[in-house]
Amino acid sequence: MDLIPGESRGYWKHHSPAKITGEIYNEKAILLIDTGAEVSIVDTTFARKVGCYIDSSQIQDCVGIGGNMYRTEGRTRIEVTLAGSLVYFSDIWVGDLTGQQAILGMDFMVPAGIRLGLAHE
Repeated sequence: MDLIPGESRGYWKHHSPAKITGEIYNEKAILLIDTGAEVSIVDTTFARKVGCYIDSSQIQDCVGIGGNMYRTEGRTRIEVTLAGSLVYFSDIWVGDLTGQQAILGMDFMVPAGIRLGLAHE
């Protein structure tokens, strides 16, 4: 299919962010799959709730949506369960999030083998 600039081949009537339900340390979590994020981050409150050890000696300044800067509170190691039985262990940043318990960025998706499923005719 040729994609011609300015031409529309259709659209989704119902658009929602790439949010999935998974588990972090067996606790249900809403996870945002974000191909535009270089790093993954888990919400501080959720990380404490599930008993994660947060290494506060490692902090990082991040650029969020709209170019807003924020600083992470540290790093932790998490156990993420996807699709009910696929278990991954990953080192992840810890910071304040709204709308989801974690953002899984490219640093998680590439090693985990997560691929995009693109619609085709």
